[in-house]
Amino acid sequence: MRVDRLSKALCFAAAGTTTAGGATSQPTDVVTGAFAGLLAVGICVLTGWTFLRILRPEKLFLRRVPGRSSRLSLLHVLALLLMYYFSIPLAELALAGVWNINVQSVRDLPMTVKIPGTIFGQLVLIGGTLTVAAMSFRHGLGRGLGLRFRRIHWDAARAVIAYLAVVPLCYGALYISNSLLAPSLKTAHPMLTFLQSRRESTLWLALVWISAVVLAPVAEELFYRGLIQSMLRRYGLKPWPAIIITSFVFAASHVPQFQDMLALLILAVALGYNYERTGRLIAPVLLHAIFNAVTIWTIVAS
Repeated sequence: MRVDRLSKALCFAAAGTTTAGGATSQPTDVVTGAFAGLLAVGICVLTGWTFLRILRPEKLFLRRVPGRSSRLSLLHVLALLLMYYFSIPLAELALAGVWNINVQSVRDLPMTVKIPGTIFGQLVLIGGTLTVAAMSFRHGLGRGLGLRFRRIHWDAARAVIAYLAVVPLCYGALYISNSLLAPSLKTAHPMLTFLQSRRESTLWLALVWISAVVLAPVAEELFYRGLIQSMLRRYGLKPWPAIIITSFVFAASHVPQFQDMLALLILAVALGYNYERTGRLIAPVLLHAIFNAVTIWTIVAS
């Protein structure tokens, strides 16, 4: 009985079903059972991975991981951030004008405008990051940035294993955050709240999946791991300090969803570690996509 209550509580936290108004929705038995099974498998995988790293600690310490030769600087990162954050409201205002939506400010625009605006911003970030990387990395997008598909099957398997290993830590952190934070500090992600109200709409469900499961993992891994983490390595940081700093920046970018930040910090560490271990971005992108896909599934199915 205690295990059942714990799994339901963790499922509730993982699904992020706290709405902006503070109301909650209970997960279905299907979601609860699936999450309990996922958590059990994840604990086993995490235990096995920890045992292997104790036997072979050199793979955990990343002491022999070379840096990625590039000309990346803080100016590249700041320029891309400005371009990204200005592109979204400009796209939203343009769409509002086309659809004759009159509001006092950009914040008041409906999610039917904000979601296409977010997708546009993600495409801008992807294009801008690839352009900067192509010009900055000595060996280009393939050997330099790590955008290589030659070992995609191995990277896919690594992403699945990494997800299973990190899921107990992430959702455990999410459960703790939801338990300790004051209700005033809990803010549901507006896209997930919107999805709860439009879960029967095929169009909006498809757009949310495209944004969260396809574009967000590609854009964020290219930018955070590919550019920021590589920039920190270029400035002389060892792999783990670069991973930790990049992970804090990644988690902080998700303000004001404070209840998610600890879990996202843990996820980001796993993403950064896999980038350094493989020298390729495919595994982090797939790991990120799996994490987002499962989160959205829990919202839709609950």
